[in-house]
Amino acid sequence: GRGPGRGFGPPPGRGPGQDPQFQEDHNVFFFLLENRDAIRRTIKNLPDGIETVTESDKPEVAAKIQEHVAGMYERVEHGRPIHMRDPLFRAIFANAKKIKIETKETDHGIWVRETSSDPLVARLLQEHAKVVSLFIQNGFTELHRNHAVPQ
Repeated sequence: GRGPGRGFGPPPGRGPGQDPQFQEDHNVFFFLLENRDAIRRTIKNLPDGIETVTESDKPEVAAKIQEHVAGMYERVEHGRPIHMRDPLFRAIFANAKKIKIETKETDHGIWVRETSSDPLVARLLQEHAKVVSLFIQNGFTELHRNHAVPQ
Protein backbone atom coordinates (compact mmCIF):
# COMPACT_ATOMS: atom_id res chain seq x y z
CA GLY A 1 0.00 0.00 0.00
CA ARG A 2 0.93 3.61 0.21
CA GLY A 3 1.28 3.41 3.98
CA PRO A 4 -1.04 4.65 6.74
CA GLY A 5 -3.13 7.59 5.68
CA ARG A 6 -1.98 7.50 2.07
CA GLY A 7 -4.61 5.47 0.24
CA PHE A 8 -5.31 1.79 -0.19
CA GLY A 9 -3.61 0.17 2.70
CA PRO A 10 -4.02 -1.31 6.13
CA PRO A 11 -4.53 0.65 9.30
CA PRO A 12 -1.43 1.39 11.34
CA GLY A 13 0.16 -1.78 12.66
CA ARG A 14 -1.47 -4.03 10.04
CA GLY A 15 0.95 -3.93 7.15
CA PRO A 16 1.36 -6.52 4.42
CA GLY A 17 3.70 -8.56 6.62
CA GLN A 18 0.88 -9.20 9.07
CA ASP A 19 -1.78 -9.76 6.38
CA PRO A 20 -0.55 -12.27 3.80
CA GLN A 21 -3.51 -11.58 1.49
CA PHE A 22 -2.91 -7.82 1.47
CA GLN A 23 -0.51 -7.65 -1.49
CA GLU A 24 -2.68 -9.86 -3.68
CA ASP A 25 -5.81 -7.80 -2.88
CA HIS A 26 -3.81 -4.63 -3.53
CA ASN A 27 -2.61 -5.92 -6.91
CA VAL A 28 -6.11 -6.93 -8.01
CA PHE A 29 -7.52 -3.53 -7.00
CA PHE A 30 -4.81 -1.68 -8.93
CA PHE A 31 -5.35 -3.93 -11.96
CA LEU A 32 -9.01 -2.94 -11.91
CA LEU A 33 -8.18 0.76 -11.65
CA GLU A 34 -5.77 0.40 -14.58
CA ASN A 35 -8.51 -1.33 -16.61
CA ARG A 36 -11.42 0.81 -15.44
CA ASP A 37 -12.37 1.81 -19.00
CA ALA A 38 -13.32 -1.82 -19.62
CA ILE A 39 -15.69 -1.94 -16.61
CA ARG A 40 -19.39 -1.12 -16.56
CA ARG A 41 -21.43 -0.89 -13.38
CA THR A 42 -25.03 -0.34 -12.41
CA ILE A 43 -26.39 0.44 -8.96
CA LYS A 44 -29.95 -0.03 -7.77
CA ASN A 45 -30.75 1.48 -4.37
CA LEU A 46 -33.05 -0.65 -2.22
CA PRO A 47 -34.86 0.53 0.91
CA ASP A 48 -32.39 -1.53 2.97
CA GLY A 49 -29.25 -1.36 0.82
CA ILE A 50 -28.15 -1.87 -2.77
CA GLU A 51 -27.94 -4.21 -5.73
CA THR A 52 -25.06 -3.78 -8.15
CA VAL A 53 -23.86 -5.42 -11.32
CA THR A 54 -20.21 -4.92 -12.21
CA GLU A 55 -19.01 -6.44 -15.47
CA SER A 56 -16.53 -6.34 -18.33
CA ASP A 57 -16.47 -7.88 -21.79
CA LYS A 58 -12.77 -8.61 -21.28
CA PRO A 59 -12.53 -12.05 -19.62
CA GLU A 60 -9.39 -11.18 -17.62
CA VAL A 61 -11.08 -8.04 -16.23
CA ALA A 62 -14.30 -9.93 -15.47
CA ALA A 63 -12.30 -12.55 -13.56
CA LYS A 64 -10.49 -9.85 -11.55
CA ILE A 65 -13.83 -8.18 -10.69
CA GLN A 66 -15.03 -11.50 -9.27
CA GLU A 67 -11.75 -12.02 -7.42
CA HIS A 68 -11.84 -8.50 -5.97
CA VAL A 69 -15.39 -8.82 -4.68
CA ALA A 70 -14.65 -12.20 -3.08
CA GLY A 71 -11.49 -10.81 -1.49
CA MET A 72 -13.22 -7.74 -0.09
CA TYR A 73 -16.06 -9.78 1.38
CA GLU A 74 -13.51 -12.10 2.95
CA ARG A 75 -11.99 -9.01 4.60
CA VAL A 76 -15.38 -7.82 5.85
CA GLU A 77 -16.27 -11.28 7.19
CA HIS A 78 -12.96 -11.78 8.99
CA GLY A 79 -12.40 -8.23 10.23
CA ARG A 80 -9.36 -7.45 8.08
CA PRO A 81 -10.10 -3.83 7.11
CA ILE A 82 -8.43 -1.75 4.44
CA HIS A 83 -8.41 1.92 3.41
CA MET A 84 -9.06 2.92 7.02
CA ARG A 85 -7.98 6.54 6.59
CA ASP A 86 -11.27 7.05 4.70
CA PRO A 87 -14.20 7.69 7.08
CA LEU A 88 -16.67 5.80 4.87
CA PHE A 89 -14.52 2.67 4.75
CA ARG A 90 -13.96 2.83 8.53
CA ALA A 91 -17.73 3.00 9.03
CA ILE A 92 -18.37 0.06 6.69
CA PHE A 93 -15.88 -2.15 8.52
CA ALA A 94 -17.14 -0.97 11.94
CA ASN A 95 -20.65 -2.12 10.96
CA ALA A 96 -19.68 -5.29 9.10
CA LYS A 97 -21.70 -7.59 11.36
CA LYS A 98 -24.87 -5.69 10.39
CA ILE A 99 -24.42 -6.31 6.65
CA LYS A 100 -26.00 -9.20 4.75
CA ILE A 101 -24.13 -9.97 1.53
CA GLU A 102 -25.33 -12.01 -1.43
CA THR A 103 -23.29 -12.47 -4.60
CA LYS A 104 -23.74 -14.31 -7.86
CA GLU A 105 -21.11 -14.51 -10.56
CA THR A 106 -22.33 -13.55 -14.02
CA ASP A 107 -20.76 -14.46 -17.35
CA HIS A 108 -19.02 -11.07 -17.34
CA GLY A 109 -18.54 -10.20 -13.66
CA ILE A 110 -20.71 -10.21 -10.58
CA TRP A 111 -24.12 -9.33 -9.19
CA VAL A 112 -24.16 -8.19 -5.55
CA ARG A 113 -26.91 -7.44 -3.03
CA GLU A 114 -25.87 -5.84 0.28
CA THR A 115 -28.57 -5.14 2.83
CA SER A 116 -28.97 -4.21 6.49
CA SER A 117 -31.90 -3.86 8.86
CA ASP A 118 -30.10 -0.83 10.33
CA PRO A 119 -31.13 2.29 8.33
CA LEU A 120 -27.75 4.00 8.85
CA VAL A 121 -25.88 0.94 7.60
CA ALA A 122 -28.19 0.77 4.57
CA ARG A 123 -27.19 4.37 3.78
CA LEU A 124 -23.51 3.44 4.28
CA LEU A 125 -23.94 0.65 1.73
CA GLN A 126 -25.55 3.03 -0.76
CA GLU A 127 -22.79 5.60 -0.32
CA HIS A 128 -20.09 2.93 -0.61
CA ALA A 129 -21.64 1.71 -3.87
CA LYS A 130 -21.40 5.28 -5.22
CA VAL A 131 -17.75 5.50 -4.16
CA VAL A 132 -16.90 2.22 -5.90
CA SER A 133 -18.41 3.72 -9.06
CA LEU A 134 -16.27 6.83 -8.51
CA PHE A 135 -13.17 4.59 -8.39
CA ILE A 136 -14.20 3.22 -11.79
CA GLN A 137 -14.95 6.69 -13.13
CA ASN A 138 -11.94 8.57 -11.72
CA GLY A 139 -9.31 5.89 -11.24
CA PHE A 140 -6.31 6.52 -9.03
CA THR A 141 -7.25 10.14 -8.29
CA GLU A 142 -10.31 8.93 -6.35
CA LEU A 143 -8.05 6.86 -4.11
CA HIS A 144 -6.69 9.97 -2.42
CA ARG A 145 -10.10 11.39 -1.53
CA ASN A 146 -11.92 10.88 1.75
CA HIS A 147 -15.60 10.04 1.54
CA ALA A 148 -18.09 11.30 4.09
CA VAL A 149 -20.26 9.06 6.21
CA PRO A 150 -23.95 9.71 5.53
CA GLN A 151 -26.08 10.78 8.48
